[in-house]
Amino acid sequence: MSCLALVYTDPLSLRFLKGQCEFWKQNKYEVHVFCANSDILQDFGITNDVMTWGLSFSRHPTAICQHLKSVNELTYFFKKIRPTIVHANTPIAAFLAMIAAQNAKIPIRIYEMHGLPLETASFPKKEIYFSAEKISCLLANHVITVSQSLRDLVIQKKLVSLTKVSVMHHGSCNGIDTDVEFNPDLIDTTTITTLKNELFGSISCPVVGFVGRLSPEKGIEELYQAWKIVEQHFPLAKLLIVGSLDTRQSISPYLKTLLKTTSSIVWVEWKQDVAYYFSLIDFLVLPSHREGLGNVVLEAAAMKKPAVVSNVTGLKDAVVENQTGIFCKKGSVEELATKMMFYLQNKHIVETHGRAAQARVKTFFSPTDVWTSKLALYRRLEQETK
Repeated sequence: MSCLALVYTDPLSLRFLKGQCEFWKQNKYEVHVFCANSDILQDFGITNDVMTWGLSFSRHPTAICQHLKSVNELTYFFKKIRPTIVHANTPIAAFLAMIAAQNAKIPIRIYEMHGLPLETASFPKKEIYFSAEKISCLLANHVITVSQSLRDLVIQKKLVSLTKVSVMHHGSCNGIDTDVEFNPDLIDTTTITTLKNELFGSISCPVVGFVGRLSPEKGIEELYQAWKIVEQHFPLAKLLIVGSLDTRQSISPYLKTLLKTTSSIVWVEWKQDVAYYFSLIDFLVLPSHREGLGNVVLEAAAMKKPAVVSNVTGLKDAVVENQTGIFCKKGSVEELATKMMFYLQNKHIVETHGRAAQARVKTFFSPTDVWTSKLALYRRLEQETK
């Protein structure tokens, strides 16, 4: 039996391991999960019957002392359990884990890239991010990107060689569970009615949804400005925002106040049962400046909800133009407003795109297909390092 170490920074990211641990155990891997210490991590270990290791991770790039401590912790644990494979996810976890795995002489080191922060960073952070990504890619035996456009970008920026980076199946880190978690047929209608009345009252109205972190790079500022244009033409429409503030990249206090006080905007904190909130909306909007893939777009698609998204890395792979959603130019308030109003004016197109979006997710983003692709990569690397 091979030992597999899966490394994450944020305990909330463990939701992307749903179903995977059982798959790895069935395929004769002893699973160890490393993450910032929290009750979420402990509960994950109990629920999935895997070993968990709580570390003193920090998500802040400049927390140098904390990062050095994390490298030492990881090196110690890797030497203790001797994993065959260290598979690290997201930039900081990968950077620290790749260094520690190299120190511990772990034979197989995989970096799964969920996005590229340097794409939107300004100097000097861009240079720091580039150096960190370059080191992670050099130390890894193989790099996985969660979308084809992200793969193209990292090759273009010369972060990794063509033969050393791949996309699992059609992309995504874990696929989309269309059988249970994001199945509109399993949504309880009584709960939906109650939730709708709580958020919008008894009046029927069109609802546009945004789901994600509230940060500048998610395009939340442009979304607010575009929405002010939309509400002039559709005074009954509501914008439902589901997400929490990003402590690393915060929006201005003024914008925060506007989001809370604008009558046509309903803002709720991030919810685990996000499928119920997808059920409330007519379509999703995500004007991000960059994404790894745009997992939330695929989750909404599984619920028959198309999306208006910016034409950027990651989102290019999440939407098929004029079939499962529509694109807008990054940073363009006017174009974003125009595309939202187009959907609000054409309910039949929204429904057609929604059905096509669901069919695409079911066809191309099955969790089992993604896991099977990862298993094939593991097996190949194990053969090559014998």
